[in-house]
Amino acid sequence: MDSNGNKKKISRTTAVLLAVFALSLLIFIIVSVIIPTYEMNRFFRGYQVYGGMTEELKDSVLYEDMQSGRSFCFLGDSITNGNMTNGIAWYLPLKPYIKGKTSDVCCGGWTIKDLVEQEENIPEADVYVVAIGINDVLFPASVQASATESEFTYRAAKLADVLKHISPDSKIYFIAPWTFVGVDDWYVERGNRYRAALGEWCSGTDCIFINPDPAIMSVFETEDSHKYMFNEFHPNSPEGVGLFSYAVLKAAHDQGV
Repeated sequence: MDSNGNKKKISRTTAVLLAVFALSLLIFIIVSVIIPTYEMNRFFRGYQVYGGMTEELKDSVLYEDMQSGRSFCFLGDSITNGNMTNGIAWYLPLKPYIKGKTSDVCCGGWTIKDLVEQEENIPEADVYVVAIGINDVLFPASVQASATESEFTYRAAKLADVLKHISPDSKIYFIAPWTFVGVDDWYVERGNRYRAALGEWCSGTDCIFINPDPAIMSVFETEDSHKYMFNEFHPNSPEGVGLFSYAVLKAAHDQGV
C-alpha cells in the first residue's frame, strides 16, 4: 500500500511539474515570440509601399536581391536616418520583403564625402544601397559638399572603392539624389545634372543606378505633394516613406535593374 501510494504521489508530482513546465513554455512563447511578432507585423502594416506591393514592383533584380537572403546595408543622410520622421527610414516599407539581415550607416546632413570618410563604421554586407547627394545638390557652399556633378561622381567612385574594400563581392546600388519640391529652378536644374551624371558614371561600372525621381514626380502630378512631404527636402511618415520606397522599386522595374 505504501509503495503504491508513493508511486501515485510521484506520478501526480511529475504530472504537476510537467503541467507547470508546459504552461511556462507556453507563456514564454507568447511573450517572446507571438506578441513581438504581432506587434512587429502591426508596426509594418503602418508603413506600406505606396499602392501596395504589386507583381510589377516585384519584377526587378533589386527585389530578387531583397528576397535572396543576402544582407543589406543602407547608406545615406537624414532621409535614411529618419531625422524628420521620428527615426523612420525611407526603406522601412521594404524591410518585410528583405529576407537577409539589414543595417544602415546614415546621419542628417551627410554628403557623399561624409560617407567616404565612414569606412571604419561601415559593416560588411552583400548588398549596399547608397541614397546620398541631396545635401551636395542643395548646399554647395558646404565644405563637405560636391560643388559640381563631376566632383560628385568622383566621390561616388571613391565610395564604391571603399565598399568593395570592405566587401569585395558586394553589389552596390546608387540611388539618385532624392526629389525635392518648392525650391528655385536653379536647384532643380542642379539636381537633374547630378542625377544624370551619376547615372552615366554607373553605366561604366558594375554599380547599379536607380533614379526614383520620375516615379515620385508622376505621383505629384496628380496628388498634392504636401500629402507626402514633411518639407521641401524630406518625406513624411508614413505616406512619404511609402512613396519613396515605391519609387525605388518602380524605377528598378522600369529601368530593368
